[in-house]
Amino acid sequence: MIKINSKFLMLITATLLGVIVLSMISSFFLYSNISKLQIKHDNVEKILFMRQYQYELLRTTIAFNEAIPSLKAQIGHAGFDDWFNVLWSRTQSINTGIVGSNVLKSGFNYNKLNDALQTIDNTLYKDRNITDDSLKDIQNIFYRLIRDSHLYQQQRDAIYQEVEIEKQKNIFHYYRNSLILSSLTLFFGFIVSSFLYRNTQKLLSMQQQLERMVTKRTLALNDKNVELINEVKERYIVEEQLVKSQSQIEDAKERAVKQLNYDPLTKLASRTLFTDRFNHCLIKAQRTDTKIALLFLDLDRFKHVNDTLGHSVGDELLKKTATRIKDALRQGDTAARFGGDEFAVLLPDISGINHVQIIAQRILKALNTPFILSGHESYISASIGVSLYPADGKTVEQLLRKADNAMYKAKDKGKNTYQFFTHEMEVEANRRRQMETALHAAVKLLDFKLVYQPIINLESGETEGAEALIRWQDKQGQAISPATFIPIAEELGLISKIGSWVLEEACTQAVIWQKACELPLKISVNLSSRQFQNNDLAKLIVNVLAKTGLAPQNLALEITESLLMVDEKQIMQQLKSIRELGVHLAIDDFGTGYSSLSYLKKFPINILKIDRSFIKDLNVDQNDAELVKGILSLAKSLQLSVVAEGVEEKGQLDFLAENGCKHIQGYYFSKPLSSEALITFINAKKAKQLKTAL
Repeated sequence: MIKINSKFLMLITATLLGVIVLSMISSFFLYSNISKLQIKHDNVEKILFMRQYQYELLRTTIAFNEAIPSLKAQIGHAGFDDWFNVLWSRTQSINTGIVGSNVLKSGFNYNKLNDALQTIDNTLYKDRNITDDSLKDIQNIFYRLIRDSHLYQQQRDAIYQEVEIEKQKNIFHYYRNSLILSSLTLFFGFIVSSFLYRNTQKLLSMQQQLERMVTKRTLALNDKNVELINEVKERYIVEEQLVKSQSQIEDAKERAVKQLNYDPLTKLASRTLFTDRFNHCLIKAQRTDTKIALLFLDLDRFKHVNDTLGHSVGDELLKKTATRIKDALRQGDTAARFGGDEFAVLLPDISGINHVQIIAQRILKALNTPFILSGHESYISASIGVSLYPADGKTVEQLLRKADNAMYKAKDKGKNTYQFFTHEMEVEANRRRQMETALHAAVKLLDFKLVYQPIINLESGETEGAEALIRWQDKQGQAISPATFIPIAEELGLISKIGSWVLEEACTQAVIWQKACELPLKISVNLSSRQFQNNDLAKLIVNVLAKTGLAPQNLALEITESLLMVDEKQIMQQLKSIRELGVHLAIDDFGTGYSSLSYLKKFPINILKIDRSFIKDLNVDQNDAELVKGILSLAKSLQLSVVAEGVEEKGQLDFLAENGCKHIQGYYFSKPLSSEALITFINAKKAKQLKTAL
């Protein structure tokens, strides 16, 4: 630390104290003198002002005397006008300028002066009342003003002399005060210096003691500071973690809100946000008496694309579908995804049904455009159901349910269309829900049965095999057509279990027939396209054949032409695997998809079954006849077997025989039979053939 120099400290202190005290005393005396001088100075300024005023008054009076002839002749006089304006301005400054109200207190009547000038101004300039008398009165006013100002000036000259005398006195006082203050400063500085000198050693001792205390305390504080710094660091870490945790909580909340209100895949509104927006629109609709439309969309063929091309491609398709739906809507409309391939659209402020039709058609058109998915060109469409507020319901649940019913009606109409809800749809929907419930129960109990329609070989006349046909009766004993419940089973995901049971049951019965009839009878089983979504279909067939003991060459699996329309590697591979087992593959209802004939060379198909719709009018419709001939000719050239379905008349049979069709199936020979009845039918036909041969 820097040691204190006592002499230097004493000198500095004395000087500073002397300057301070001297400044205070000097300021006091100077302030007193300045105050007095200011008062005198004001009086001097007033004297100078009045001298100037007296001069201007005199010049104005002279100018007036010169202007009297002109004024009498009603002609202005520029010299008088100028001096009068100067005098008037000077008079106004007496009240507002540097002199102010002190003039009045000094014996000069400002109001009287102002009134006099106002009288002159009114007479000469405003009223223009110029007569000999008025001019004489004005002349008297000027003389009176000159006299008054002269008297005032005599009084102020004495004051001016007093000011000059006071200046001389102040010079002497200032010199005297300076000597006194300098003496006091030296005296006071000497006293202070003596006092400081006597206490210098004591101060030095206190300083050393204080330094030791500070050093000791500093060392102690350093130790505590280390602990404090560590504690601060720990607190900082904790605070940082808290801030980070808070940020994570806020982010989690934001994500939760987004997950609650938006579909994470398509970024469309969720069911929750859709319901909330509907409730807002409902309030407005009730207030403005407008309609609201709800559209429920289900994508056609999405499941097939998703299962055959993979879930990642399916997700890409959903995102592109969402974009196209949004682009087809108006501003203010809401599109939502409810899950899977189900979408909903909220259309507020609807004035008429035609507005809904336009938007629905726009959506269908947008979805009909091909989708490019991972290099594949895929086609989908949508079935749309529409419900309206308030006609079809007052809540979002009611309207969605009825729009869903209308959507199923659109699917029944052939898909790729829209339907408005009707009361009949609700009745039909209730019936469908009852059927779905009953179908679930039937699948659980496998409460189905199979019937078998024989397939006859025209060349040998023998029963070559049969087609297994499923039948189902509800609890009331009413038979339900496969055309009705099979599509529902496919939509509900029940078809795989039903198909597995049909395959095993049919193969089991075929083995029984072979033993009972001593013939290598074949069994034909229909497969749903949904069953091909199971990559283990070939494995299932192998297991069934092993379990039942049926030879692969005695099994024929029937598929629809629509399955071949999808040129997918996964389906191709499954068909090849099945065919390599020795199992026959047949196209059921062949001819309804005639444009797919090019696929016959590509897929391992070896049997064609002509659709019954061509056989029905074979003898009356030349087009059907030519079409059947073409199919038979094509099959022959490709070395494919042909089975004609739905043969009921002799003429149909003769036409088919003449054109080379060897296998016939239809009511002409037999209706579908139970397993026991089929054995009887086969044995009876064998006996008849034997009798004929003998």
